Amino acid sequence: MAPLQQKVSHPNRFALQAFEQLSSTTKGVALALVSTALFTIVGVLVRVLSGSIDLFQILLSRQVVFIALLLPAIVKNMDVLLKPKHLKLHTFRILGAFVALYFGFVTVSNIPLADATALGFTQVLFVAAISRMFLAEQVSTSRLFTIIVGFIGVMLVVQPSFEQSSLTYTLLGLLSALGAAVAVICVRKVAQTEPRITLLAYQAIFVGLIALVPSLLNWTWPTLEQMVLLVCVGAISSVAQWIGITAYKYGEANVVANVEYAKIIYSVLFGYWLFAEIPNIVALTGIVVLILSAVLPILFKAR
Repeated sequence: MAPLQQKVSHPNRFALQAFEQLSSTTKGVALALVSTALFTIVGVLVRVLSGSIDLFQILLSRQVVFIALLLPAIVKNMDVLLKPKHLKLHTFRILGAFVALYFGFVTVSNIPLADATALGFTQVLFVAAISRMFLAEQVSTSRLFTIIVGFIGVMLVVQPSFEQSSLTYTLLGLLSALGAAVAVICVRKVAQTEPRITLLAYQAIFVGLIALVPSLLNWTWPTLEQMVLLVCVGAISSVAQWIGITAYKYGEANVVANVEYAKIIYSVLFGYWLFAEIPNIVALTGIVVLILSAVLPILFKAR
């Protein structure tokens, strides 16, 4: 039995040793690439499930799995959770997270995967605008240039038309990005005085409660296969979030954040492979512009 255990554990030990030999920045980038890939898979699962399961129910299932994973920490820190220090900011953060998640699900379920992903990148634009207006944070010229170029890339990928359905889902994708930006800004402020478990638990519990009533109104009893996929949505989201947070532990924030743009590549590949979505030449140009908007600032800084 011992030799078999050695054979099984040896590849994992070798991979771990190889990872430890990498530089901190490389570790951060590698983990960020894994995180973005997992989040893209979550989008694929949501799209597959949305044909037969209501989106509120999918969101509720995601939150229930997340709560189950957090339950030991929730019980251990109950005293802290019952004494929030920034109730108003927590409220805005929960509402922002709900808008981001639900309308993100709506968008990814109704338009090409790459388009939905590209719309999500406008979160950077909203974060910069909200930070400037409400937090008086300065946006450097180089950062402003990067944001503008990235937004142009998004528009080239999405190519929104004035047809009602296309315009509607484009606007909902932008609304989702706005909600995510509000949540991010609130986290920035709250995280200075609140422990991480408070941020994770409040979002998991209260976003689930918001989704509960509309879920019950349109409830569909899932099959065994659908149940497995629903659990996967929650579990993979949780793992992806944990890996993404860990990536920032190793790499510089601006480098790791720019790796997020790799999600557009994953989305194109999954969209082509699973849904026969083939981007046109304009969309491919937009993808290149998006990637350059993330890579060029890093290269200039390195020089």
